[in-house]
Amino acid sequence: MNLYELTKTYGSGKGEGMMWKSVEMISEAVEKYMPEQAKHDLKRKMYGEMSGGHYNETFAEEDIKKMYYTDKSGAKHEAPYWPTSAVREIYESVKGQIKPYNCWDFAVTLNMSKADNYNLLSEWFPNDEEKQKNEKIVQMAINWLRDNDAPHPESKVWCYLNNC
Repeated sequence: MNLYELTKTYGSGKGEGMMWKSVEMISEAVEKYMPEQAKHDLKRKMYGEMSGGHYNETFAEEDIKKMYYTDKSGAKHEAPYWPTSAVREIYESVKGQIKPYNCWDFAVTLNMSKADNYNLLSEWFPNDEEKQKNEKIVQMAINWLRDNDAPHPESKVWCYLNNC
């Protein structure tokens, strides 16, 4: 009998207090015995379920820090490409277009769009200034999030980067 079966069989009907006590005992065991990476992966998976597949600041910053692109000269450009204040300002101006996504979902998508497409935009629009490229990247991020036929149309970016 695994922990889920034990909890379901003997904890059902015993009230919320019993469930929280069970969660506390499992959490203590996980913290004590599970390797760090496995704990992190479990926390991320649990958070994804509890949040409905939307980012928070911690997981957004973690994923954004992994993003980069390498330009034609071989220079590596690492995210984040915008300060949080700029992302918030852009998000406030576009949030009506990307419901139900939050600011952190948008931040991840925006940085991913730049990391994945900057070189292509530079090739297509060689005379564009950085501001013009960034405006195109904002539009790409909005368009990417508005993909209603995606397998997870209300949690696309979370599921894309977390293999839902």
